[in-house]
Amino acid sequence: MQIDSTFFFYFNAVGYFAAFICYLMHLTARERTADLVTEPSAAAVGVKADVSMRRVSQWGRRASLVTVVAVVFGTLGMIWRTVELSRVSDWFIPLPVSNTYETLAFFAWTIPLLYLIFERRYKTQALGALVTGLAFLLIVIASSPLVPHEVTPLVPALQSYWLVAHVFFTLIGEALFSVAFAAAIIKLWRAKRGAAAASLHRLEDISYRAVAVGFPLFTLGGLVFGAIWAQNAWGRYWGWDPKETWMLISWFIYAIYLHARVRWGRDDERGTWLIVIGYLATIFTWFGVNYLLSGLHSYG
Repeated sequence: MQIDSTFFFYFNAVGYFAAFICYLMHLTARERTADLVTEPSAAAVGVKADVSMRRVSQWGRRASLVTVVAVVFGTLGMIWRTVELSRVSDWFIPLPVSNTYETLAFFAWTIPLLYLIFERRYKTQALGALVTGLAFLLIVIASSPLVPHEVTPLVPALQSYWLVAHVFFTLIGEALFSVAFAAAIIKLWRAKRGAAAASLHRLEDISYRAVAVGFPLFTLGGLVFGAIWAQNAWGRYWGWDPKETWMLISWFIYAIYLHARVRWGRDDERGTWLIVIGYLATIFTWFGVNYLLSGLHSYG
């Protein structure tokens, strides 16, 4: 049997789905435990809550372990895809990010990888279901008939290290925005359920730090390296292409959030909604522009 990159991405997808189920069970058990604590019966708190806490811990450990394994398979898939591309091209390709299939796979690999860092740092697994669910959805879309995944030589405009830097830093920034988005959604949900302020503050801190780190990377990759690549490929730094325009819109939304967060503080719900709106604009910049608007960025 000949093994190619899709072999590893298949197990990568299975791992993300399994992790999604484990994180979902962890989150459900945690919310049930929180509800038990509010019951007036001391016996219910002493027995049921103790059993529920053990379940929370068990599902959490399983979810984190499965996510790590899935990320390892994603890493192997990215390495193998790089080797495949190098075999059909005279130009050395350091990273497979030249078309929609490869960027989807790279994005799906990067989001859980960065999330695991935040999970370890903040000792919370509340975001896991959204993060792994999103990663699984991205892999499914990449594997669908709608997205060509054949290994083909790169067209001349894509044979540039500026392109690799442009896509790499942009997607790393957007992966951090994905973590911030997941934290924002969980915060809004818990706020409606009357969660403790400490829990909401932790989620807000995750969102803020993810955006604070992701924003300069997004700026560097999307605007700076993107402009340099555009100059090399098309002879101009900026041309108001639909992709460029929507990337600038997304950039402004996150810039407004970082500025407003200083004025509003972390308890203001408007900042959380700005993160949600900014992420939706970012996703539209990637997918919506590619399939709804024509432009120079439509390389497949």
